[in-house]
Amino acid sequence: MGTDGADRTPGRKRPLPDADLSMDEVLKLIHAGLDEKKAEQIAVIDVSELVDYIDYLVIATGTTDLHTRALADHLQDLLSRYDIIADGISGYRTGGWVVLDYGILAVHLFTPAMREFYRLDELWEAGNSMRMDFG
Repeated sequence: MGTDGADRTPGRKRPLPDADLSMDEVLKLIHAGLDEKKAEQIAVIDVSELVDYIDYLVIATGTTDLHTRALADHLQDLLSRYDIIADGISGYRTGGWVVLDYGILAVHLFTPAMREFYRLDELWEAGNSMRMDFG
């Protein structure tokens, strides 16, 4: 690690700010938070071998625009307890496709129609869908 704490390994980014949680723990926390609030079709995709600007995508479906916004609010609250704050949030006002950007990972929350239209899962199908034990 460099003096600023950043991992200098090419193609890999520094873990999220909270040193007490591993990336697997953060992903499990996100998955559990989404599951708790009844998100559907939760997918975690490792894209670290495909691009150098992000390592993980989490994709989930909310039933309505209101539900996707509630999922985003819940995740922000949950992760902020560990000092993990989104670098940016897009699409919150309309709710059809909300993106929480955490630098090393992004959470995409879709309504069913928007997820079907954009097919982000298919776009990133070359990535490794993670088979994590979220139970």
